[in-house]
Amino acid sequence: MEISNQLRNQHLLWRAGFGPAVEQLDDLPKYSPEKYYNALAKASEKEPQYINVADDTLIDLYEQLQDAGKRKNLDDDTKRREINRMQQAAVRSLNLYWLKEMVTTSAQLREKMAFFWHGHFASRNNNIFYNQLLLHVFRKHGLSDFDTLLREVSRSASMLYFLNNQQNRKGRPNENFAREVMELFTLGRGNYTEKDIKEAARAFTGWTATGKGEFVFRENYHDDGEKTLLGKTGNFNGDDVLNIILENKQTAKFITGKIYTFFVNEKPDEAIITQLADQFYSSKYNISALMETIFTSKWFYDAKNIGARIKSPVELIVGIQRMIPMKLDNDYALFNLQKYWDSNCSTRRMWLAGLAAGLG
Repeated sequence: MEISNQLRNQHLLWRAGFGPAVEQLDDLPKYSPEKYYNALAKASEKEPQYINVADDTLIDLYEQLQDAGKRKNLDDDTKRREINRMQQAAVRSLNLYWLKEMVTTSAQLREKMAFFWHGHFASRNNNIFYNQLLLHVFRKHGLSDFDTLLREVSRSASMLYFLNNQQNRKGRPNENFAREVMELFTLGRGNYTEKDIKEAARAFTGWTATGKGEFVFRENYHDDGEKTLLGKTGNFNGDDVLNIILENKQTAKFITGKIYTFFVNEKPDEAIITQLADQFYSSKYNISALMETIFTSKWFYDAKNIGARIKSPVELIVGIQRMIPMKLDNDYALFNLQKYWDSNCSTRRMWLAGLAAGLG
């Protein structure tokens, strides 16, 4: 099968972004994939603006509830219900704001990487401030280095509270956060022991955050005793645990494998992944360098990798809007469409597979 330049560029723009915009369609045969990738990378160099959808009323209510002095004069139950209602509305607004950013921005690579990390570091939290802060971490550090990204996520209020680390105290360790850091975020299942989890949990004691999302280390909650983790022994704290994990080459292998199956092909090529993992580790987890290697490699444009990946509902919705300019009377229709298609119904998955393959 001969692969045209247009098809290569279409493949690149879907994987390194959310598909070609309508104004790019006529130019797809004209330029090399290398030029398109360089343009994507350059457009994504600028630091993203912080997305803030929380209005002043919500901020004021939340601060009142956090202030012990002011809280005495409030009906806490009523205020909590009002805050919850406004938080839910703000989370929906954040969802739609980011969707629109994916559609319109020239920084397609940055937003696609943020979308990937958003799925890798899965978190659920109704606190709009926590969600905004974590999203900014993905967008700001998604193309920097995995060391920085991992530390920023691990210190985020969204992740600490989602994984119950505010309950992790000396003498009463909560293992949830430590387990997920190893199993889902770095080493992968089977590459650590239960004792490693218990010792890491002790090291993360005292890590928590304020109601506004600021990281706090509560020293009086921290277990400062000796710990043994992944073959190393010392008076470790949370940062030490992350250092030990990053020194382990399995972390590079696990992350590279996830990136390959998301951006290249859901059927992993172990030989290529091993080569990429070696580069990733040697480069001190440079994400931009890894993505450049992937998107400029000859094998990325092999026929077996084109049209081989089923797009998620978000990717499909955003890609369609980029190719078919439209204005919706009700933006919340996009939110409802996401929920409708994000299902395991076999009929819908078959429809998505056919349409996604047709779009590239």
